[in-house]
Amino acid sequence: MAKDPAKIAGRLSRRSRDMNDSMRLLISANSFYPAVGGYERVAFAIAQQLASRGHQIKIITSTPGGEDADLPFQVFRTPGIGTLLKLLRWSDIYIQNNVSLSLLWPILFCWRPVVSVHHGFYGCSRDRLLSLSPRLKRLATLFSTNISVSRAVAESLPGKSLVALNPYRDDVFCRIPSIQKDRDLFFVGRIVSDKGIDVLVEAMAKLRDRGLRPSLTVAGSGPEEPAIRRKVNELRLEKLVTFAGRVTDEKLNELLNAHKIMVVPTREGEGFGVVALEGIACGCVVVGSTCGGLPEAIGQCGRTFPNGDSSALAELLHDLLAHPETWQDYFVHAKAHLDAHRPSVVADRYLEVLTHVLEAKD
Repeated sequence: MAKDPAKIAGRLSRRSRDMNDSMRLLISANSFYPAVGGYERVAFAIAQQLASRGHQIKIITSTPGGEDADLPFQVFRTPGIGTLLKLLRWSDIYIQNNVSLSLLWPILFCWRPVVSVHHGFYGCSRDRLLSLSPRLKRLATLFSTNISVSRAVAESLPGKSLVALNPYRDDVFCRIPSIQKDRDLFFVGRIVSDKGIDVLVEAMAKLRDRGLRPSLTVAGSGPEEPAIRRKVNELRLEKLVTFAGRVTDEKLNELLNAHKIMVVPTREGEGFGVVALEGIACGCVVVGSTCGGLPEAIGQCGRTFPNGDSSALAELLHDLLAHPETWQDYFVHAKAHLDAHRPSVVADRYLEVLTHVLEAKD
């Protein structure tokens, strides 16, 4: 059965094993470096942090090749069953980033304690009761130790779960005072319906009709980009909207530093929303939907609006743009909020859970 987080938390301070003792950790992540995205960045950051503490890390993933030689851990890409069983036998603990049924069943032949890190929701609201796979993944949470990246995710699971809010890359995302914030709105993410970019474009048209003409930069790419470009043209917004394409790391940091407001209009499936932390770190006021764990990522450093409501988003943006003197109310909370999400702090939380799991195994 899944471990009771209250009992785990109660024993963490009384653990006998030194957190610096080396553990052999096998970590699965269906999507991993060099793929980019919030899930991938978090999985990479935690693995990197654990390796830096002296723990032995091996990663299994279905993501094809990267420059793995310089990484502080071994990466096994699309391993066969023989390799997977060998890695399980090597490990002390098996950590899954989201439940992967295809990578979980070998545990029946080579048991190891399983820690499942849940980055999102299993099945969307439309299909959770209809699809077998999400139901099996939810069932699996009853038999593992669970870590959820937000309270919203934890509350969606049948198994009890500890919460370890996601980290952001504090070595990349920070304020650059030499970059002037002379651009208005910024969106970054895959251009797909779940990310709600169409909601933001509709809100832009409503702002224009009310006499405000803020600029918008869209960073990212995706299958629905042609449709969004057509929508921008149909609404006569082409002079206000710039498509920057796919950007990462230093270039993304520079773009965020040049913008005043980050908008995260996700419709569905947002387990946390690391991009909100990146925006806060770069001095943006963050505006996001009430989707999933996104309000937890924003904290007191921005504002939220109902999922999919372009009128509410337009009203909120109008208020912010018309009253920049209120922005300091959000900036004042940024340091404390970001400090709680630094990779080293979040890794400490993971290590406490892993140490307890290994104690229970012994």
